Amino acid sequence: MRSIVARVAEDSPFTKANRDSWNATSKEYQARHHSELEGDVLWGPSMPPERELKILGESVANKSVLEIACGGGQSAVHLARMGARVTAVDFSTMQLEHARAFAKSNKASVRFLEADAQDLSMLDDATFDITFSAYALGFVEDIRRTFRGIARVLRPGGLFAFSWMSPIYPITEERELLVKRSYFDRTPIVFKETYGTEIDFHRTYGDWHRALTDAGFVVTDIIEPEPLPQENTYADVFPLSKIQMIPGTTIWRARNPGKLSLRQDGAGPHDRE
Repeated sequence: MRSIVARVAEDSPFTKANRDSWNATSKEYQARHHSELEGDVLWGPSMPPERELKILGESVANKSVLEIACGGGQSAVHLARMGARVTAVDFSTMQLEHARAFAKSNKASVRFLEADAQDLSMLDDATFDITFSAYALGFVEDIRRTFRGIARVLRPGGLFAFSWMSPIYPITEERELLVKRSYFDRTPIVFKETYGTEIDFHRTYGDWHRALTDAGFVVTDIIEPEPLPQENTYADVFPLSKIQMIPGTTIWRARNPGKLSLRQDGAGPHDRE
């Protein structure tokens, strides 16, 4: 298990606020949510596990995998234990501290990098078979730059998958279905908390799709799984009663075009010709 710090650019005010927020809340977050985060890839609150969804394919064994915004490292460690060669990046020092300790306690080999998702310049071209991010890219300000960087480090035919809250979800009232803001309002959503400030970047389905295709990806699926019939540790924001009515999570799958067929080994059941 190796750890590397790679910072090459000064944070924007929004990125700095989100980094500071995660550093301030990491210990509390991990204590509160660890039971839901461990043991598989968590694509979102009350979502079925990766072993059922197979977003990353039938098997990650012997695959080179990059996780963007790995947080406490639970997904990265799980995939390493499944036989993947895993590199994981995050911009939060405190989240990575937890991730390294978690990997060590699980005897998992993961290469950790302290880096902003918007700058993957420390990674070589065409290095990874799979790149993914679970519920993090809505914190990223420059998503187009991020997607271009991900496309660069993926091998031809490589899979990119990510999840974030459904674009419908943040325009509704908390714990209710009433629409509170325009779907087309891209103004950053700012949350002022006692520990600091968190910024989410609202994007429409069209915004996400255009950013992916402009980076050269071919979108193969947009998945909105029905939640499991059980409450989650994020119920203050994603109560089961609400996410059973409208989707709380959207998962995107895309391929980096190349000679590999979309139906080659590693393509999951959600791929389309």
